[in-house]
Amino acid sequence: MNLRHFNYLCIKVDETTSTNDLMWKYFKEITVEEGTFILAKNQTNGKGQKGNVWLVEPGKNLTMSVGLTPNIPAKNAAYMNVVAALAIHKTLLDLNIDAQIKWPNDILVNEKKICGILVENQIQGKFIQKAVVGIGLNVNQTIFADQINATSLANQIDKQSNIESIAKSIHLNLDAYYSLLKDSNIKQLTLLYYQHLYRINVPCKYADSSGTFIGIIQGIDAFGRLKVKKENNRTKIYDIKEITYL
Repeated sequence: MNLRHFNYLCIKVDETTSTNDLMWKYFKEITVEEGTFILAKNQTNGKGQKGNVWLVEPGKNLTMSVGLTPNIPAKNAAYMNVVAALAIHKTLLDLNIDAQIKWPNDILVNEKKICGILVENQIQGKFIQKAVVGIGLNVNQTIFADQINATSLANQIDKQSNIESIAKSIHLNLDAYYSLLKDSNIKQLTLLYYQHLYRINVPCKYADSSGTFIGIIQGIDAFGRLKVKKENNRTKIYDIKEITYL
């Protein structure tokens, strides 16, 4: 695997509204070296896909955003999310935590959410010129609101972890999988993603605009949309928020 070796440039902040927003601010104001990342003790308005809010207990969890300058074809934009998911999965695996990647942007352990991902791309012409990979990983928080089906590293390994060390591991793994993307190894990334994709090839219950149904996840298409075989044996393509896991 051809590592490009990001510079380990970590910008630490006590509090920000959103690490993704702060990284975009830096992109506008300074030259951001590829792989530079922000690590915040607390963010007051963390973002998820489609405007969802990501809330964490201050100082207990990992909230980071990595600035990238991919210059890769815009048609491969979905694989920025694949790269991030694989990096987090590998980090957890190295801690002996068996996780699964839930499309489109979650990492699960024992059916509970441990991590959320938000990738934002800036496209110019036919290429992604800049990207911010936002990651929210539950680390040392052990109690979550009743309505939130969540877990953390502390819940899984029964001890507290050094958040910056976890961030460094994610950063290193992101470098590795991002290098595959930069080298256009789409097939290899897809195969790795499918190895850890939640519910792939398993009949499960879902809901869409037509109602509930039993479907089988077959993978993702070139645009990162979910492919699900329905009960009529036809495959339907779903974008974000068009299908609900039941």
